[in-house]
Amino acid sequence: MHAGKCLLVVMTSLLAGCASSSVQPLGESMIVVPIEAAQFVPVDPASPNGTQVAVLSGDPTSGPSAMLMRLRKGGGTPHIHSSDYQLVVLQGTMKHLGKGQAAADGKPLNPGSYWFQPGGKTHADPCLTDECLLFIVWAGKRDGRLPTEGDQ
Repeated sequence: MHAGKCLLVVMTSLLAGCASSSVQPLGESMIVVPIEAAQFVPVDPASPNGTQVAVLSGDPTSGPSAMLMRLRKGGGTPHIHSSDYQLVVLQGTMKHLGKGQAAADGKPLNPGSYWFQPGGKTHADPCLTDECLLFIVWAGKRDGRLPTEGDQ
């Protein structure tokens, strides 16, 4: 199967699965966002060349949403989100690491790779290539914080 068709099948399956699981419907109107129209903005305005997101649907500050995220090589700082999310790697190679998992033990995740991350659990996501592009569906509010000693 052609890589583009495979990716479309993966994304369609992910969205269908999300709609029937923990993510609430995003509305009754069809949403279409060509990649050229995706408006990427820095996650941290003080770091305009850092991680960027383009919200495709929903409102990540208050509830379920879908977005693209663009990362540069590196990263991988352990962190926690309060909401579950599902992710598909679109470009680049990532690793997804659980609490205490060494980067050397993580499997490289190439385009088409998927992971589900439950909220409230420490994890890290280093980008191994110059740039990574991700599709993420959040079950609730998108937030993030550094773990404390008592976190899982």
